Amino acid sequence: MQFKKKKINMDLDWQELSFTEYASGIEVFHASLFFYNDKKAQKKILDHALDEYRHSKYFYNLFINQRNPLMVSSAHALVNYGGLSKSPFPCSKEKLLAICAYLYVGEIRAIEFGRKVKDSCKNENIISIFNIIEKDEKNHASGLKKFLEKENKFLVFKAINLAKFKYFFADKITLNLVIKVQIKLETFFTRVIFKYFPQSIFEIKSTAKDFDSVFGNKNRMS
Repeated sequence: MQFKKKKINMDLDWQELSFTEYASGIEVFHASLFFYNDKKAQKKILDHALDEYRHSKYFYNLFINQRNPLMVSSAHALVNYGGLSKSPFPCSKEKLLAICAYLYVGEIRAIEFGRKVKDSCKNENIISIFNIIEKDEKNHASGLKKFLEKENKFLVFKAINLAKFKYFFADKITLNLVIKVQIKLETFFTRVIFKYFPQSIFEIKSTAKDFDSVFGNKNRMS
């Protein structure tokens, strides 16, 4: 018998998701600049970029509704938190196939992530937001797929797998970065604690070295 997964209250980093979507909008807008000779296609791509900005706003609203939101500067967030540092942009029109393959893989990843959230989340508001986003992401993926289908199949296959490869290592680098930041924060706060709370408060107030004396001070150790 297969049991249904228990739904929980989601505790996602809404600010990170907001900046990620905003960064994605910047990437898509950049791609639209290479379609200036095809106004119809360019308009669709600009609509795609506007969708990403709208998604960013959804997540930002969830973020500011948190009790104690932790703010991160926008410049740092867009470059690192939002993922622009791992993006293949800036680029040239000659790399348009690679750009679209990269964006296509990104849309597929976004759809998969959204489905995982919806499978685990019990907050109806969050589920409705991800339903809207999934509909948009499917349209984006469909449009990118149509463009890629017109290109050389071997080159498309190569570009898509290269994009997947880049995303895989970007995820690994991000994970290692998070671990390093956690270690640095733990070290920092440990230093702060011992700076403002002298080491003497952790010591047993007794000049004797026998066990009975230590046991008599047990309340200071609890």
